[in-house]
Amino acid sequence: MRNVLRAVWVVGMLAVLGILLREKSVAQQQLRPPMPPNLFTVHKLTDKLSIIAPSGPDMSQVGGNIGVFVTDEGVLVVDDNYLRQVRNGQTVELAEAVVAEIKKITNQPIRYVINTHHHGDHAGGNPVFAKLAPIFAQKNVRNRILTGYKNEKEPLGFDPMKALPAVTYDGELIFHMGGEEIHLYHPARAHTDGDSLVHFKNANIAHWGDAFVNNWVPVIDGSGSTLEWLQFIDRGIQLVGESAVMVPGHGAIAKAADVRRLRLYFTNMQDSVRKAIAAGKTREQAMDEITVPAYANLPGGAGRIRMNVAAVYDELKATR
Repeated sequence: MRNVLRAVWVVGMLAVLGILLREKSVAQQQLRPPMPPNLFTVHKLTDKLSIIAPSGPDMSQVGGNIGVFVTDEGVLVVDDNYLRQVRNGQTVELAEAVVAEIKKITNQPIRYVINTHHHGDHAGGNPVFAKLAPIFAQKNVRNRILTGYKNEKEPLGFDPMKALPAVTYDGELIFHMGGEEIHLYHPARAHTDGDSLVHFKNANIAHWGDAFVNNWVPVIDGSGSTLEWLQFIDRGIQLVGESAVMVPGHGAIAKAADVRRLRLYFTNMQDSVRKAIAAGKTREQAMDEITVPAYANLPGGAGRIRMNVAAVYDELKATR
């Protein structure tokens, strides 16, 4: 009788746990994006460097973390958000809102803008910011953005050639500004084929773009590589140092251990996919069977995990 009662209790607790997990997943899906005038929260990391982050709880499709470095010589901006979005039935001019937020921080003019990669939540504001300052990016970013403009079905409303990075680099680029050395590194492909790691050397703060997202399910762009992503992380930590403050493209300010946790996500998934391939499993079977419970209720959720499994499967099959 005692064993029966224990079994009933276990089944009951598992049912409760399942309900709670489903409720958490639904709650994540029902989160509402921040609206004016409370679009952003500013985190001041040093006297010169601040991060403009989306207000409210972590969720997808609201833009990433924007770096704002203020000096007497002007302002350097890392990423520029979406151009605009329709939120709750209202069109929100997000890039213009970022400019207004920067003006709350400083009266200094924007002098340089960096795109950490080509995606719209990080470089979508280029049509606004390119009017204010030259844009810098890894060399692959310019063509990716131009291709995106050419493929856009709706009228752009701006000259695409004037919204592209004006200066591109390959492996490394250095800014000397306000007594700071700002290094842009591109160690390998990762989230995309044009990711930049931006290191404020003297402050020892590194903005990773989406090559590091904190407590988010990562996105693997078609131009990116999960295998090279491991190289990007290893070399990136080596370049900026263990003690650097790590600013993710999305999520809370972090440490090297958090970056390595993302690395573990990929190595574990790669191991699971290798086993699935060795067992003769199809791509769809691997997507169905490989789960990452610890990430399932983070922004992006189980659906993005399935997409990651598919991307890893395709990459590993291609390298066999």
